[in-house]
Amino acid sequence: MKTTNILHPNRKRVRVLLYDAVDDMFKIFSVVLKDNEIRIINTISTDILISTGDEVILSVIQRMVTAVVANAFDTTINVTAKEVYGNTLEVKIKDENCYNTYAIAISLQSAVPLAEKIGGHLDITNQKQKITTIEFRFPLEEGQGR
Repeated sequence: MKTTNILHPNRKRVRVLLYDAVDDMFKIFSVVLKDNEIRIINTISTDILISTGDEVILSVIQRMVTAVVANAFDTTINVTAKEVYGNTLEVKIKDENCYNTYAIAISLQSAVPLAEKIGGHLDITNQKQKITTIEFRFPLEEGQGR
């Protein structure tokens, strides 16, 4: 079955590993990560696939990465993803030493309508005034997930 991208009808959708897509997003910030002593732990399973035609999903995840990195210093950032409820993917980014959860929340405001557009949801939590977690849940389509 041929799958096309709704936004770009002449471009085929290609399935890629979510692990690799997120890893590439963090590589953009390699100098900032090194200068600000930020360690990335990407534990996304290497069997979770995402379609490159799903620009909204990738855009929301990119905005999550950008918001966390822009407000991180001397910390460890953990990235995970898993299927929940059988048809939903949950992507989590957790900053172990967050000093400004409010700035991250403000940075993510533009991503909320994008997440909602595809039936997804963004949530941000803070624990112990240090640990900030961003969760992005969205419904899986054919060819996504495991």
